[in-house]
Amino acid sequence: MIGVLPIGRQRLGGPPLAAFFWSLKVGDYETLKARGIEAWKDRLHRLWPETAPHLAAIESFDDLSLARYAHHTMPTPVGEGIVFVGDSAHATSPQLGQGANMALLDARALALALECESIEAALDRYVGLRRWHVRLYQALSYAFTPFYQSDSIVLPLLRDFMVAFVARVPPAPRFLAAMVAGSLLSPVRRLELKPAPTREGTEPA
Repeated sequence: MIGVLPIGRQRLGGPPLAAFFWSLKVGDYETLKARGIEAWKDRLHRLWPETAPHLAAIESFDDLSLARYAHHTMPTPVGEGIVFVGDSAHATSPQLGQGANMALLDARALALALECESIEAALDRYVGLRRWHVRLYQALSYAFTPFYQSDSIVLPLLRDFMVAFVARVPPAPRFLAAMVAGSLLSPVRRLELKPAPTREGTEPA
């Protein structure tokens, strides 16, 4: 899986930057390095020629970082004197792109929970506010990962052809939009957040 993600600028007026992704099994990393940076770049250029400007900025494997991830959900993301939020509480694959969203919702839930009269009650409320939304997205991410990162021949075909067709058939478009927006199980309403106003300054229906 190859990806290029615009990430903005480091400073005002600076050049636009992008994060570059190349997905592989951790066990294959040493083999990749042994073949050399140029062999890797040649293969990537054949797969996606438009990445040439990004490849030109990579001079060696030292310019890349090997990132590892795993699916993990803490049954209870609180302890004595500590609260876990974001990836520390519910690590997952990046297929749905919800990592930052989930962490922000955790922070909002914790802020609301701390309005309780006692720390014990606050921790219980925090866990309750986030339990089902977190578990739903962990399950969805776990289910989608093999379609993007596996040795299967069939799953990528289903992803590329069947999903493209199903995504056009109602109510699939609405469901998919809600999924990638992180709004399944209505976390905004559950966390007492008001939706952003429309351009006309009115609340959306």
